[in-house]
Amino acid sequence: MKLPKIALMKSPTVENIVVDELHQRTYVVMAHKVLTDGELYRAIRVEILKRGGLPPKGERLVITAAV
Repeated sequence: MKLPKIALMKSPTVENIVVDELHQRTYVVMAHKVLTDGELYRAIRVEILKRGGLPPKGERLVITAAV
C-alpha cells in the first residue's frame, strides 16, 4: 500500500488585536502564535517608533511581528 505524500504546511498566522478605545485606534499584530501582553505592547511600541509617531485617530495599524 502506497501512502499519500503529505504537504508541509506553514504555521498559520494569528491576528493579535488590541483596540485603543480612548484614541480610537486598532492595532493588529500578525504573528505565528498568540502573543503575551508584553510581546504585544513591545511590537506596537517598536512600530510606532519606526513610523515616527502615533497613527491618526480611527486608523487600523497592521504590524508583522517576528516573535
